[in-house]
Amino acid sequence: MGKKPFAFLRKSVPAPIVIAVSSGIVVCSFIGLSVPMFVAAYSEKVASYEEVVAASMTEETLRVTGHSGSEEAGFRYETLPGILKYDGPRLAQSMPIGTKEAWLSWMRRNRNDNPVFLEERWEWAQNLVITSELGRPEDVRAFLLTPREHFVRAQNKGLEYADTWLPIGYGATITDPDVVSMMTSTLNVNPGDKVLEIGTGSGYQSAILSYLTKDVYTIEIIKPLFIETDAIYKDLEKSFPSYSVINRKLGDGYYGWEEYAPFDKIIVTCSIDHIPPPLLKQLNSGGIMVLPLGPPSRQYIMEIVKSEDEDGSITLSRRDVYNGVSVKFIPFRDEKGSSYSSPSVENTQ
Repeated sequence: MGKKPFAFLRKSVPAPIVIAVSSGIVVCSFIGLSVPMFVAAYSEKVASYEEVVAASMTEETLRVTGHSGSEEAGFRYETLPGILKYDGPRLAQSMPIGTKEAWLSWMRRNRNDNPVFLEERWEWAQNLVITSELGRPEDVRAFLLTPREHFVRAQNKGLEYADTWLPIGYGATITDPDVVSMMTSTLNVNPGDKVLEIGTGSGYQSAILSYLTKDVYTIEIIKPLFIETDAIYKDLEKSFPSYSVINRKLGDGYYGWEEYAPFDKIIVTCSIDHIPPPLLKQLNSGGIMVLPLGPPSRQYIMEIVKSEDEDGSITLSRRDVYNGVSVKFIPFRDEKGSSYSSPSVENTQ
């Protein structure tokens, strides 16, 4: 008959030691089985928490493709499919706007804005609400979250919230805050909308849009202006990560951005005497386009709503946003610098 396991222990080791060793083996076995399960459960909770945070307050991963094809093709920032984007609209929804004191307190706790401009921005927003150029709470929040002072160029410091357009170089301008607000409100952007801007310019308009939706696309045709504004976005993204969702491209905006079409909303920030057919084609049925229509000397901000019948026929409805009050924008130009408006219209300046 073979020996019983550990029989020698009963002969050579005192009973208390045997009991202690046995108890230790049982305890270690329990720990060995339970700790991995506990760690797995904890890891699962951490991953879930990180997913929630990523869905609301973290930067999205971007792929920088740099110059594509040729130098003229410009830089392009593309969001990777399936990657969670920084949720600017969710941040905006968490911001109180009931009183100036509550808003200022929230901004100082949660943001990196220069406090010098906060009260001036608040007062501007209140004025724009009174004039109905800012309507929905969403649009008010987007305006209040966007630091215009970073997009006004150095030569115009001190006029950050002045009621006027300002030059930004290269023959371009940053539009008046009230017109920007009116055009933004007219777009009626919702969080799930894909929005295309023609004419990046200073970058201010797209920055506002990034607090209304996570899908913003913008095109600029003036190369040095594109590079300058692109650098501003890069510099601001750490403090204002919603700008990381702004896809920007150097190119002719007349032809839109077919690769990412269709778009739910399109905003044009340069004047033209007709609706560009490629942009109309890239606008979703039920979509809204806002643009300044008219000769270079006088334009009217128009809201264009596209609808498509069952037979495929397209219907456009138009509305003069300012009810007959004209504005003035820089001309919509091609890559050679020629206006897209007809020569007869060009000569009426």
